[in-house]
Amino acid sequence: MAKQPTKIELKLQDEQLAGKTVQAVFDGKKQIGTIEEVDARHFQVLRPSGDTFIARSFNDGLNELIMAYHLHK
Repeated sequence: MAKQPTKIELKLQDEQLAGKTVQAVFDGKKQIGTIEEVDARHFQVLRPSGDTFIARSFNDGLNELIMAYHLHK
């Protein structure tokens, strides 16, 4: 019988980081990353490992965080 996939519940929370408002993404109490709007078409995503990358939309950045979180969980 196949293993059932575990469901995670993510929570988005506004936080101040270096004087800027960013969206922090949490799984329970563990922060899995932050997303900051650079301009109208670019978002900077920061993983807990310190890696940063630029996404074209907020949803793309959120999907990348979730994929990286599942990969290293």
